[in-house]
Amino acid sequence: MDLEGIAAMAAAVVAGIAVPASVLIGRWQTKAALRAAEATSEAGLAQARSAYQAALDAVRAQADATHLQWRRAIQREAYASFLLAAHRVQESGERCAADAEQDLAGETARAGRAALEDALATLKAAQTIIELEGPDEVAAPAAGMADAAQMMAYHLGKQVTYERAWGKLCRLVDGEEPVVSADAVRLTEALAGLRIPRRAEREEPDGQVMRACREAWHALPSGALDEEEFGALLEGWSSLPPTSSTTYLDAVCRFGEAEARFVRAAKAELHGQSVS
Repeated sequence: MDLEGIAAMAAAVVAGIAVPASVLIGRWQTKAALRAAEATSEAGLAQARSAYQAALDAVRAQADATHLQWRRAIQREAYASFLLAAHRVQESGERCAADAEQDLAGETARAGRAALEDALATLKAAQTIIELEGPDEVAAPAAGMADAAQMMAYHLGKQVTYERAWGKLCRLVDGEEPVVSADAVRLTEALAGLRIPRRAEREEPDGQVMRACREAWHALPSGALDEEEFGALLEGWSSLPPTSSTTYLDAVCRFGEAEARFVRAAKAELHGQSVS
């Protein structure tokens, strides 16, 4: 074979090898491009998922913060309303008792008792909201305040009757009718006999003293002192007036102590602190 034939054969061999190599290289390049595109796609998806999760977390955090702020506002209003209601019970009773001595017709007492009952109803409703809102660290002292306020209201209501009865009796003593004035003085002196120290603190008054009080009461004009008013005078003079009693003073003390605990617990709840 001459040189030209050899050259032609060599060229044919080279061409036969070059075609598969080109195809193979093309396949490698295609696979590399696909892998690069896949990697880019996965990176983009990961970045998108990360951005979506961050946005979702931000929305959730904002929603949680908004809900917490709303709940704190509800709690703050509930706590403040309860405190106002509790003090309204005390103030209503004290105001009514202070005005009762000049309450000839009992109108002030009736209006005062209505206001006191309304205040107690408002306090009960406010306490119920506190129990629902919680927590127990706040609800417990609130219950103590409400219990003490109810006991105070009971004694203040009795004090209203006592003050009104004593005011009526004093006016009868200072009245212009000598006979009525003398009977009123006799009742006053009989009541004073109830304060004579007895052998035991809880010992009942002497029966003779009680009879003297009733006789002097019956001697007064009809309707001068009704039975409830006379009973309030007997109770007040045989022991102590309602708001001077140990029970009332203890209720006042318990009210103050429970209020201090309530305020401390409420502040801790609203500001996320622990109660010390």
